[in-house]
Amino acid sequence: MSEHVSPQELRRKWKLANAEPLEGGHRLEAYRALAQSCPAFVPNLLSLSRTLLVGRHEAADPEAAVSEAEQVLRSASDVSAGAPEPLLALGHFLVSVRQAPDEAERAFSSAASAAMALLEEAWAGWIHALGAQGQLEAALEVEERARSLFPSSKAISQAVAFARAQPGTR
Repeated sequence: MSEHVSPQELRRKWKLANAEPLEGGHRLEAYRALAQSCPAFVPNLLSLSRTLLVGRHEAADPEAAVSEAEQVLRSASDVSAGAPEPLLALGHFLVSVRQAPDEAERAFSSAASAAMALLEEAWAGWIHALGAQGQLEAALEVEERARSLFPSSKAISQAVAFARAQPGTR
């Protein structure tokens, strides 16, 4: 049975890997070791893929480095359950390294959809938080900006309704 480390310990190990020198493959090996111990830690997987791609021309087998980077990016996209950042990285890889714009388009489209959903939720949350603080005027200013992107958002409408309903709004 494998031992799970805390999120703080993962972050600490990742920062240590980031501090390793690129020369001699030390950073690459640190990222690989961390990926081996925690294959679902997306920040490390993205760092590992970037390091593989940056060093691929000096690698003993450049195509193996590219293939490993692709596998790592696909794993990051998979374990992140559709989060935009790994999909963006995969899209850039597919369009620039693999010259596969059709597959890159799907990755970018998924990333854009996921990012828009997060952005809408962020705007609504911001408005809600301002309303909870009694800052109706500020909430309405944020709403105006949010509506430029999401003119018919139910989430934003609900957040504004909440903000308007708060006692003592200023």
